[in-house]
Amino acid sequence: MRKDIIIRRETEDDRPRVEEIVRRAFYNLYIPGAAEHYLVHIMRSHPDFIQELDLVLELEGQVIGAIMYTRTHLVDERGEEREILTFGPVCVLPEYQRMGYGKMLMEASFQKAVEMGYDTIVIFGAPGNYAILSHPLGFCTFLNEVYFI
Repeated sequence: MRKDIIIRRETEDDRPRVEEIVRRAFYNLYIPGAAEHYLVHIMRSHPDFIQELDLVLELEGQVIGAIMYTRTHLVDERGEEREILTFGPVCVLPEYQRMGYGKMLMEASFQKAVEMGYDTIVIFGAPGNYAILSHPLGFCTFLNEVYFI
């Protein structure tokens, strides 16, 4: 990783900046305007929000991207339940998109998730946004959504 890039946990002081990054990253992308920044705002107080995986990426001292996770549960065909992760949003300011910063955030967060004992991450999103990832947990798609397995 470049010396001018730092990936760290989000602080309370980062929150307005992160919400602005989310708004700008998703503005007019899927719907007119954006609602994802409000989701981020309320997500932080949810009991399933994982603060240890609430990360930002700084470039030359400025926060330009973020990723957040929540825990959820997966029930298998035997009815056994286990805790897994979902992430989102992952966002990078538009002027820094498609330069690898989102990938850096995801890969750093995957490593931290594995260190925390998680082995499954479910991604809800557009498969094309995750095609450049190569991770030992693997990828599969289902109904045009991307899932780690």
